[in-house]
Amino acid sequence: MQLASYHSTRPGWQGIANRLIRLRLRGIYSHNEIVFEPSDGVDQWMPDGTCQPDASGALWCVSSVAAERLPAWSKRRAGKVGGVRFKRIRIDPDRWHLQPLHGDPRVAALIARRDEGAMYDWQLIASFLAWLIPHKSARWTCSEFCAHLLGIHQPERIDPCVLHFVAAWADQDQRT
Repeated sequence: MQLASYHSTRPGWQGIANRLIRLRLRGIYSHNEIVFEPSDGVDQWMPDGTCQPDASGALWCVSSVAAERLPAWSKRRAGKVGGVRFKRIRIDPDRWHLQPLHGDPRVAALIARRDEGAMYDWQLIASFLAWLIPHKSARWTCSEFCAHLLGIHQPERIDPCVLHFVAAWADQDQRT
């Protein structure tokens, strides 16, 4: 299991969002995904029953997204826009930085399946601009959901840049 942190810029209005997020966070990352690998032993919880890469090399990832449609297999809110979803992504190193994670992939996969379809946390995004806006505990941003899967206390305090830093720090600590 790895953390993928997006440091590139997508085309169109999503690229504007990438730039604004990085500007607001004063960092290089605008999105996070948890990447499940064949060695994780969580095939049975993946939408197609395997963690093996597809023909293009894409792996199963999970996160919460603001502007993508949830896939048809989603247990909740299939076809709706925004929320927790599984997606196969080809992790291009020119766009993503990978960081090994030392959490339990089985726990992460089970939580992700349970929470699949949960709504995106627009209130948390708005609270970055106006601190009086409350966070909604059953809704998730990308980094908040990834931190939740890793068992981080108060995941709503974690942004994409901080999450990558924490994962790198934990990996370095594990190696020493």
